[in-house]
This record gives sequence, C-alpha cells and structure tokens, in this order.
Amino acid sequence: WPKPGHSLNLVGPAGAGKSHLAAIWQNMCGARLCDHPAKLASIMADRNVPFVVVDRIDGAFDWPEDTLFHLFTRCDVDSGGLLMLSEQPVAQMHWDLADLRSRMRGVAMASIDLPDDALVYALLEKYFADRQLLAPPAMLHYLVSRMERSFDAIQTIAAALDRRSIADKKPLSVGLARLVLHERQARP
Repeated sequence: WPKPGHSLNLVGPAGAGKSHLAAIWQNMCGARLCDHPAKLASIMADRNVPFVVVDRIDGAFDWPEDTLFHLFTRCDVDSGGLLMLSEQPVAQMHWDLADLRSRMRGVAMASIDLPDDALVYALLEKYFADRQLLAPPAMLHYLVSRMERSFDAIQTIAAALDRRSIADKKPLSVGLARLVLHERQARP
C-alpha cells in the first residue's frame, strides 16, 4: 500500500465480506488479527509481526489511542502493513490523540457498497447452492424485488427461508418467500 503508514481502511456494511477479505490477506502475508483491544499489547510485544488486521475498530471497544499510534509507526518502520476494518471511515471517527487523528486522516480507504439487484440475486443463489437447496429463479426474483438491499438482510432472509423450508418440510418457493418476508415485516 502507498505511504504514509502502509495502511488501508476497508469500509463497508455488516456482512459485506470485510473479514473474509482480511482473512485472505492474512493468509498471504501472515498478518495477525486484532479484534479486541486486549490483543494489542501482545501484538506490539512481538517484533516479528509487521502486518496487522484491526477488526471492528469502530465497534463497541475503547481502543487505546496511544498504542494504535505506535502500531502505525511500527508497521511503517518495519515495512509492514495495517488493515483496519470498519463500517465507517476511520478518518471520520473521533480520535482524541492529535497524532493518531492525523494518521487516521491519511489512511487510504477502500469501500464496499451496498449490493445491487444482480449481486443480491447472486448471493442468495450462492447461499442456497452452498446448502444444496434448489432456489427457483422465480423465488429469487421475487425476493430481489422486495427485500432490503443489505448484506445482513441477505443472510437473515436466506437463513429464515432455509429454516422455514425445513420446519414446514416444503421446498423453496415464491409462496414460502412471501411468508418469510411478511413475518419479517411484522416484527417490531
């Protein structure tokens, strides 16, 4: 990645595949995963870890800003890399430490947008194919035209259809999809 800091912020909604892409990068370069602030100290203590993935940097955790700043510096000095996964850009997040705020503003960013109709269709089709379920094209088109455009909704609706199909001992169909969507909309 380009200087400064050999860092990248991969931004996207929940379920978009950020962690999956990070796992591929981890396997390629031997990066260590840091998905909780408690892991930062051991990563910083191990000088043989120049590549780091910080997952959920915008999550519910209180990340130690001074340690994050030193992680940036170490990855830069050791010609390593820092991949930060988040739902919002780190450059737009609130950082108290001025040096860290400056670093975060300089991070390169790549984003994963919400899926379009073709991707929703393909992801639903893949979900069912992975489970060896026959998903009729009419049902997939029905879902695509009526469901929320999010990766999370794709997983939730497909799993609900899978469970409902098993519970009712019925194959996937437009009628079953209609029922699942109706039940989902009826929830508060």
